[in-house]
Amino acid sequence: MPRSSRPSRSLFAALPVELKRSIRTQTLDSLAVKKEMLSEALDGGRDNHAGSKSDLLPTQPPLLSGNGQIYETYEPLEEEEANNLGAVVTPAPALPAAVDQVVPVVPDSANDESQENSVAESSASAQKRRYEAIVAMTRGEVGEVESPTRDSYGWSGKKKRSQRPPNKGPKNPYLGHPWDCTGLVPRYAHAEQVPKDLKKYFAQRHLYFPQYDRLPLLLDHTGWFSITPYPIAKHIAERCRCDVIIDAFCGVGGNTIEFAQTCERVIAIDSDLTRLRLARHNALQLGVADRIEFIHGDYVDFARSYASRAGAEAIDVVFLSPPWGGMEYLTFSTETTQTEAPPPDNTYSLDHILPIPGDELFEITSALTPNIAYYLPRNVDVDALGRLAPKLEPAEMGGDAEAGGDARRDREWVEIEEEWVGDKLKAVTAYFGGLVAE
Repeated sequence: MPRSSRPSRSLFAALPVELKRSIRTQTLDSLAVKKEMLSEALDGGRDNHAGSKSDLLPTQPPLLSGNGQIYETYEPLEEEEANNLGAVVTPAPALPAAVDQVVPVVPDSANDESQENSVAESSASAQKRRYEAIVAMTRGEVGEVESPTRDSYGWSGKKKRSQRPPNKGPKNPYLGHPWDCTGLVPRYAHAEQVPKDLKKYFAQRHLYFPQYDRLPLLLDHTGWFSITPYPIAKHIAERCRCDVIIDAFCGVGGNTIEFAQTCERVIAIDSDLTRLRLARHNALQLGVADRIEFIHGDYVDFARSYASRAGAEAIDVVFLSPPWGGMEYLTFSTETTQTEAPPPDNTYSLDHILPIPGDELFEITSALTPNIAYYLPRNVDVDALGRLAPKLEPAEMGGDAEAGGDARRDREWVEIEEEWVGDKLKAVTAYFGGLVAE
């Protein structure tokens, strides 16, 4: 908003002191001297706006006429002051209320009528020009001289809300590659884009993929709540270090990618083609896709077929991380028979495992290898896991033949490991066969 101007001063107040005294005392002999001093004063006032060092200071903000000439407006003289000056006060035409009145000041002297008329005509014409400029300005014919505002310097006085720059996402070095799946599923960059039921999982995205913001890694809706956290997947991969490992339910590749860091060959199986393609895409982005063989199919059928095949390649380890039944797995309870003691509330039963009950899945897998890592919910029925161990064939101990042939353990062990991230228990892993720590 333009700065308000100070109250205007009269023409007499702006005159030099010598001219004021001469007008009041009438001691000068000729009005010619008065005219010269008055002209110098007025000229000095106009020059002052142009940078002149005249003693006549401006009393109003500059106003521009149509041809760019600068004019000033002054307040009318008081009647008593005008009488002292010997001036004749002539009323000016009515002006709008927003414009200060302009009155012409004409000196009156009986000594020299010709000089009086000349001064009067000069002053009246100057005042007329000023009056015409003011009227033109009020009618919009001449633009007002605006003081600098915030908008004049390219910024608004109203504070704008900062807007988040559009996130273009990380660069994809494999864009156009046959295994690249960009656009197959939505990739979320901000929490505002995430569905309500996935917001808490998106907040932990760096726990699943630490490189999520640097690489174009992808997860589908199920993958967000079913992927194994990176610290847990890395730890399990170290314990399952071997030559050939099967990831029976690879999902979007959380465990598969870590197995490729510790094993020579990884066989990744999943029945969902979209998630299998996403796992291959993520492995490609992380540079381990060459160590993984991706198979689209049902693991149960694969295991039965592979176990019946003669001369098939030996499988060192099988990692089981089957679907737990969705995000509501913590609310599942265990059904017991009359002869079994009821477990604690909200204990997860192996019967809720998909696509078949967990004990049957374990028995099919044991035909491939006794070395099994079983990743399960943190509230799983531990006693049910203990009952799985005797289903395995006794592990060879390599004993002395004279002592009765190959010495074998009389029992099979299971190691149940709690998987913690920080101070939060995420899941448990049951290790069987040679994966049990000595």
